[in-house]
Amino acid sequence: MALKINPLTKIIALSSVLATGFLLVVLAGAIYGNWFPVLIAFLYGIAHLPVLITTHYGYQYDDYLNDSGDGGSRSDIVDFGRFTSSFLLTTATLFPLILSHCHVLTHVASTLTIVGGFLIYGTVLTFTTFFDSFGEDDDPFNF
Repeated sequence: MALKINPLTKIIALSSVLATGFLLVVLAGAIYGNWFPVLIAFLYGIAHLPVLITTHYGYQYDDYLNDSGDGGSRSDIVDFGRFTSSFLLTTATLFPLILSHCHVLTHVASTLTIVGGFLIYGTVLTFTTFFDSFGEDDDPFNF
């Protein structure tokens, strides 16, 4: 017997995880008097955006002139979006470590920023996966 969770409960749980991530980032900035963690949280927040944009434009049209069986230009566009997203995620992860090494951030603020950033990124990724998985027929909210 599988446990079924209401979609509204999932959204509320993801919202609380997102709020916890932002709380950690704001605490890292407020307690130690340095607001670089907010910039880093912004990078974590937009890190999944290139994947969403390139997936939308990569699979929007039917590429019937392409002779290769692997998708060709569509997969190149999607791969570029994945590369850009991984670049932003790596930058957002390593930037607090670099600032901590240069004594701009403390080690605690750096740790709070990285943990909060991964909570933010994980929530954004889970939200987009949750809402992209529904088609027209299986919408749980019946819109």
